Amino acid sequence: MINRRDSRDIPAEAEREVLSTYSLRDTDLLGSGTESKTYILDDKHVLKIYADPGQRAALEILQDFYDRLGHPDATWVLPHIDSITEHGELLAVVERRIPGQPMEHYCLTTGPEIEQLYLETVRDLGRTTITPPLDRRLLLPSPAEPPAGTDWHGFLTRTLESKLPPLLPVLQESVSGFEARAGGLLRHFALPYTGFETVIHGDLYPGNILMTDRETVSGIIDFGTFTMIGDPLYDLACACSFYRMYEPDHAEVRTRLLATAAGDLDGDRRRDLHAYVLVNALLTCDLYPEPDRPIERTGHFQWAVEILAADTHWQAVGGRR
Repeated sequence: MINRRDSRDIPAEAEREVLSTYSLRDTDLLGSGTESKTYILDDKHVLKIYADPGQRAALEILQDFYDRLGHPDATWVLPHIDSITEHGELLAVVERRIPGQPMEHYCLTTGPEIEQLYLETVRDLGRTTITPPLDRRLLLPSPAEPPAGTDWHGFLTRTLESKLPPLLPVLQESVSGFEARAGGLLRHFALPYTGFETVIHGDLYPGNILMTDRETVSGIIDFGTFTMIGDPLYDLACACSFYRMYEPDHAEVRTRLLATAAGDLDGDRRRDLHAYVLVNALLTCDLYPEPDRPIERTGHFQWAVEILAADTHWQAVGGRR
């Protein structure tokens, strides 16, 4: 579960003082996200106002992280943080302004072209490098993170083993044969991972991909809480799950995207792809609580259970390789 003050907690008077410092007005508001409000500062920069000064350490990690990212021939750009300043109870962050609108604006009605561009962009992000490399799996350090040096499969196994026990009763009620299936999933990751590793965004859905028109991706944004180092196929699996994830056609679209994503993969990598879909559903199922509702009745938990209760992914993963 994620607990932090969000943009709704920004006091109006404190916000006005920050805007005055940067010679901005209410009309310069570009948008409001979960954690911050974003204002147009100038042609090349935006100002983000955060309600929680406690996020400064995380933002400084992000600032350093963005400075270390590279891509051999990307046609889109990644974020860059110029400055982080405390203003009383608020944080003001100046970032690179990336032109465009979120891809979700262009996929209100989906189609083969936008879906193909989406998958190509996710694959292309998987070629991003970080120099020097991180000395840990998670970008933002966590007390629950496995020891340094844990390989990718070991990291997933330990994270799942830590996550599952408190959720086991409700998952057993919601997913037929869940305990045995979860055991099979853990066995899938029993052997050490020896493949290519790079940056995993972890929350790569159309809202975090910017476009200047229906054919041109201009940037990828909002790395952070779910960003880690590992198999780039994980991002591709998550992206297939996140596209139109709460729309009525989400299951049909997910099946179609996974089939496309698996087209050039061998049997083992196809199993990995579907295993990652299951892992992501398990790791995120309880992250978005809703007031006065048990977790099993929340929208995101039901989305995750719909994935976990279907036979498709479990059958695709099959037995241990």
